Amino acid sequence: MKLQGKIAVITGAGKGIGREAALAAAAEGAVVVAVARTRTDLDETAAMIRDAGGTAVSLSHDLTIGSEVEAMVDEVKARYGRIDILVNNAGGYPSEIYKNNEHQAIRLWEWSEEQWDQIIKTNVRIPFLCMKHVLPVMIEQRCGKVVSVSSRMGRIASQMGAYAVAKGAIITMTKTAAIQTQEYGIQVNAVSPGIVDTPGQRVYNHSVGQDGIKMGSAADVAKAILYLLCDAPPVMTGQSIDLFTTV
Repeated sequence: MKLQGKIAVITGAGKGIGREAALAAAAEGAVVVAVARTRTDLDETAAMIRDAGGTAVSLSHDLTIGSEVEAMVDEVKARYGRIDILVNNAGGYPSEIYKNNEHQAIRLWEWSEEQWDQIIKTNVRIPFLCMKHVLPVMIEQRCGKVVSVSSRMGRIASQMGAYAVAKGAIITMTKTAAIQTQEYGIQVNAVSPGIVDTPGQRVYNHSVGQDGIKMGSAADVAKAILYLLCDAPPVMTGQSIDLFTTV
């Protein structure tokens, strides 16, 4: 097992990509700390891991709040003494990203300040706060791996407004963190999938009339995350792996 005994904090682990990443990391021997707001989903993920013979705990925190992220990190350190892996997966976008009944993306100038701020808060603030509080732990250890989930919409021309901007910011934040932490033996990378078949995505697709759209699988995204955690060479840092480029 390539992650035997490693302590892995995985955000948004209650469903979708986060759950698949948690299951994959646990299967390689990692002790998974599943973090999100919804306790019931997290408990289900942790139970699935334990039923398969792995080790997992669930911690319910609102990761948009700095003090909650700090409390989460302190709890993990008190329990395990270290953090070896951080998977920044928590994020998403609301169905309001499309105009009602038009199935057309909101133009940049049509976003309300509240909509814009909420997307940035969910998709940029969370990984920033998690890295802000986890990276010092890894720096002290002089080792660690961070993988953030971006999106193809942040890598190519897109009409997705604040969401595309937020996911593009994750790529830049990944590169910045990689440059600043490389001397401490820390790898910081990202994955940028296209549209992924998750419960939330199916609900969203239905809300905008795109039920038949082709999607990739959350399990395949988890495999890419696992590659970065297990098999990527030490010099591979500040990179993003694009997935589902034909979607």
